[in-house]
Amino acid sequence: MKPQFKNRPNNVYKIKDKEVWESRSPAVVAVLFSISKNGIYVLSEKRSQSMQDEPGKWALVSGYLDWDESGWEALIREVYEETSFYMPNFEKYLIHDNNRAPFFVNTDPSENRQNVALSYLLVYDFVKRGLPRNVESYKDSEIEKVRWIKFTDIMDYTWAFNHDERIINGYYRYGIENWFFHSKY
Repeated sequence: MKPQFKNRPNNVYKIKDKEVWESRSPAVVAVLFSISKNGIYVLSEKRSQSMQDEPGKWALVSGYLDWDESGWEALIREVYEETSFYMPNFEKYLIHDNNRAPFFVNTDPSENRQNVALSYLLVYDFVKRGLPRNVESYKDSEIEKVRWIKFTDIMDYTWAFNHDERIINGYYRYGIENWFFHSKY
């Protein structure tokens, strides 16, 4: 007997002489922690009211994977496009990146638009340098505000896409609270 699967096949369209496939979209999510003198912070953004999904809510930096880029490359691009924080400029402060691999992959079809989310966790040590606060003045049509949110204040915000769960999961899975006491800068 042939097994039964619950999937719905991808759509295929003929455009000129090519076949184009419509399928689930992969997205990247940046769980970007920052250790500073005053505690542990997460780079976050408030979605503008013009956004179709979850307008006015706080979120981690996230966006879709484009053609010809890896997940890591998409992460660098999205973080820059949405916050002006250019990760390569802060490489010497990076103390953890999970070998540039996602720490959590969500393929649950009940999630937003059935996207496949690749969540990356990064930890920067800005104890001596200080947080790069200049990103907090960045705005564009998708982003109302960018903010370094103190980890202890996470639950004071309304989060889009269950991103608060992603922050908490990464914080406890990697023992981020212990890194505060082992800062090398």
